[in-house]
Amino acid sequence: MLRNNKGYLLLEAMLSLMLITAVCSICLPFIYVSYQEQKTSKELLYAMTQADLAAADKGENQELLTEKEWIQEGVRYQLITKKGVADEYETCITFKGSNHKEYITCASSN
Repeated sequence: MLRNNKGYLLLEAMLSLMLITAVCSICLPFIYVSYQEQKTSKELLYAMTQADLAAADKGENQELLTEKEWIQEGVRYQLITKKGVADEYETCITFKGSNHKEYITCASSN
């Protein structure tokens, strides 16, 4: 038997490295999905804010554009204003989020 217990064996170091690698390979996809969902929620909040602002502007000024497209931080947003029933305008913004899903958010004004 070895009486010198001052260090780790190579086998122990390799096993601990394999364990750390296994845990990281399991956790990283979940961390990535969580990051994409967080980024998408920020994009959705931005789209909702822009839809509310456009609806408020449309309520005050009837001569605004009915369609508009722009790119913000790599995401392509499309704003469409439609006239609904009873002189009510509906402003919708569509975009494809970071999680590759299509989103539509709408606001209405008189």
